[in-house]
Amino acid sequence: MPILPNFIERLVLLTFNQGPGLMLDFLGAQAFRVVGVGVRLGVFEALSGGSLTAAEAARHVQASERGITLLLDALESLGYVREKGGRYVNTAMTVKWLLRSSPTSMAGGVPFFESMVFDRWEHLDESIRRGKPAEYGSEWLERHPGSYRVYEDGMIAIARMAADEVIAKVKLPPSARRLIDIGGGHGLYSIKFCRQYPALSATIFDLPLAIEVARETIAAEDMGGRVTAQAGDIWRDDLGAGCDVALLFNLIHAYLPEKNIELLSKVASALNPGGEIVIMEQITGQAFGSTAKVLARLQALNYFNDLEAQTYRFEDIAGWLAQAGFVNLHRINLLKAPGFGLVLGTKAN
Repeated sequence: MPILPNFIERLVLLTFNQGPGLMLDFLGAQAFRVVGVGVRLGVFEALSGGSLTAAEAARHVQASERGITLLLDALESLGYVREKGGRYVNTAMTVKWLLRSSPTSMAGGVPFFESMVFDRWEHLDESIRRGKPAEYGSEWLERHPGSYRVYEDGMIAIARMAADEVIAKVKLPPSARRLIDIGGGHGLYSIKFCRQYPALSATIFDLPLAIEVARETIAAEDMGGRVTAQAGDIWRDDLGAGCDVALLFNLIHAYLPEKNIELLSKVASALNPGGEIVIMEQITGQAFGSTAKVLARLQALNYFNDLEAQTYRFEDIAGWLAQAGFVNLHRINLLKAPGFGLVLGTKAN
């Protein structure tokens, strides 16, 4: 969990500037690395069956007792495990967010978050000097076999965090029957919408590599009867017609405004009059809380470093939607996924 300085530490480090507050960021980077090690070694999974001593945990994950003891003590100080009488057990936070059996597990996304900060940001200073990526994300993926699946696992982790709130806050019309999930990757959002709306069916439209992951997710969720996956390119291929709902999640940040207007116009053509569009993105501008503000701005830097892209304001997105023929434009903020927001609109009749 985040390192939370006590009252005296806040006074010294933050209020009166008598100590280097930047050390909190340094410790935060170390802390996340420790969590990643715990996930990769299977420490949290080992503790899922009940409390263990360090020696028992070490045998379970086939690691040295000394190393595991130091790791468990670090995790205890961070709030991921609890120690009593020499035995360690997962905390409630770990059970909910880091055990792979949990429906809200983000364990699969940890390697993706690690690669972002510790690998792909290695050349961030050079990207800033050049004004464009020193190495584009696509180039990095090509140099690291298997990394695309790590990326999709990261997207699934974010979806597990946000999906239930998205489904609860987006009210689809009762008449909705067909949904297209453009750039939908793993397909988890489509599956969740179809479970919420029994008359709804969905098509996930994405590049072939992403569609492989989507088909795995559909099969694992036993939704093959109502959710299909279609490989294609949003710029070259037709999106079809007769849809009632279109999802564009974590997509428009990758493109410049002119391309987004083109894309949204193409989406409008695929929708019936009165059809709904739902966009999910990190949205800059008005931030609801300091965490949301930090996340949106750090992600803007991340998109620049990976894609030569950026995050956008609600006003920007709403303007593009209006040009593409959408009305009733509004924003919904997501509390469980700070920095993320939804932008919704209706295709004019």
